[in-house]
Amino acid sequence: MIKEHALLPLFQKFVTDTRKGRRLNKNGNRIKPQTVINYSYCYKLLDDFAFDKTFNLIVYEIKGNNKREHNALKKYYGNFYKQFTSYMYNYKNCYDNYTGQNIKIIRTFFNWLNDVQGTHTGSFHKSFYIAKEDIAIVTLSVEQLQFFLFNEAFEAGLTLALRRSKDVFVIGCLTGLRFSDICRLQVQNIEHRDGCTYITTKSQKSNTGTMVKIPPQALNIIGKYVNNKAGLLPTVSLPQFNKNIKKLGQLAGWEYPIPLTGINKANGKQRNISKNVTRKFYEALSSHTKRRTCITTMLTSGMPDYVVRKISGHTSESKAFFRYVNLAQSLVDKEIDKMHIHFLKPATINQTANS
Repeated sequence: MIKEHALLPLFQKFVTDTRKGRRLNKNGNRIKPQTVINYSYCYKLLDDFAFDKTFNLIVYEIKGNNKREHNALKKYYGNFYKQFTSYMYNYKNCYDNYTGQNIKIIRTFFNWLNDVQGTHTGSFHKSFYIAKEDIAIVTLSVEQLQFFLFNEAFEAGLTLALRRSKDVFVIGCLTGLRFSDICRLQVQNIEHRDGCTYITTKSQKSNTGTMVKIPPQALNIIGKYVNNKAGLLPTVSLPQFNKNIKKLGQLAGWEYPIPLTGINKANGKQRNISKNVTRKFYEALSSHTKRRTCITTMLTSGMPDYVVRKISGHTSESKAFFRYVNLAQSLVDKEIDKMHIHFLKPATINQTANS
């Protein structure tokens, strides 16, 4: 016997229960606001999918179904997964990671139905494959960061909005703070101790406290906004900030090509979305670049990784930590040169060592 339920109202209840704290993490903590926002986006995608593709979204509650019913449900959910992911790739033009993120949310929703709501839907949702693709990391070199810090002629030619976004971006490159945490900074987050200045804050995402010593250049930037009432630094929406960062990179002349990453994939198979397989460096800049730049610069400067983790808020078990690292080609070349010495003639080795 199978009972039908409309999926979207149940999904809306799933979102609402999470937002109001009726659904918690396994450790008893409330689920983070950004996760709830992602759930709401997923609901909107499902609603759009049902409308655009005239797909009837149904949750089938199972009560002792027979083999024929089992096969029918397996076919329905398989068809849903195939059509929804195709819709994400071809109609919404999404990447693997974003498509996979929403499939993961849908799986979580079905787990909630079975475990919390008592609506037994079977295990068909467990066959929904979560697509994932590692995206190449883009970071600023030390020279590029110095350009943002010290090129007065460049800054003088910027609009007020671009100048403010550059300042926020540079603070992120110098501290490793996430964009959301920078936006929440207040005067009380600045602490002076033993002749040094620190930013102390608690990460909104990981709920971990950080205390980062800042250089004089960062203090000079913060000093520009001493009368700012909204916070320690100017506020800007994340979409606009990302647009501004790309514009800053373009104005800086960072137009050299880099390999195009994040090409859409379906079930791990690459799907070319254009004949152009490169993009300009500035087009790859985003809010994530500043945090990645900071972590990469710390590590390539010789800072032990456990110290960097302490500053960045990554745990020792974090699998994402080294995904933030982008080794500059000059540094890679320098290390490879050390290996190449082993293949030189002895006399050449001595000359190289002496030089």
